[in-house]
Amino acid sequence: MTSFLLRGIPVMLLLLFVQGCSTAPPARYPPPVVEQGGGTAPDEAVQPATPGSIQPYPVPPAVTTSSPAVVALLGQAENQANSGDLGAAAASLERAIRIEPRNPLLWYHLATVRLAQQEAAQAEQLAVKSNSLAAGNRVQQSRNWQLIARARRAQGDAAGAGAAERRARELAGR
Repeated sequence: MTSFLLRGIPVMLLLLFVQGCSTAPPARYPPPVVEQGGGTAPDEAVQPATPGSIQPYPVPPAVTTSSPAVVALLGQAENQANSGDLGAAAASLERAIRIEPRNPLLWYHLATVRLAQQEAAQAEQLAVKSNSLAAGNRVQQSRNWQLIARARRAQGDAAGAGAAERRARELAGR
């Protein structure tokens, strides 16, 4: 048994050496998952995500991820959402959140998927969670408030939606 263990040591050392020589992929901004329209019209209905409904936007450096697994899960969620499989996109985002639970961008993307699934109350709560993690990131907070406005409007709360839109504009400096 000892000789078996000793023969395995060079293999393990080789694997450790190779792993140590590998480099992480270059840092990049994670792709957005689902971004619905502006949501400013009072009678605008929330539409489910459709292929090509992704609206890219620059992601502030403060919310980038360092985990290659999370970047991969975000890409997977984007593809799933674009193909109309919102359940699978939500599952991918939930896995990413288990890896990086303090990443406000992940909570925001899950909120957009929930809104596209017509789960406006949950979308609002997820955007609120994202806001709590995005302290100091006015761009992300503004996006969260825009999403909250759309979720409130989908729930029939026009006054709450208006208040959320005003807060989003304040944070955006408009």
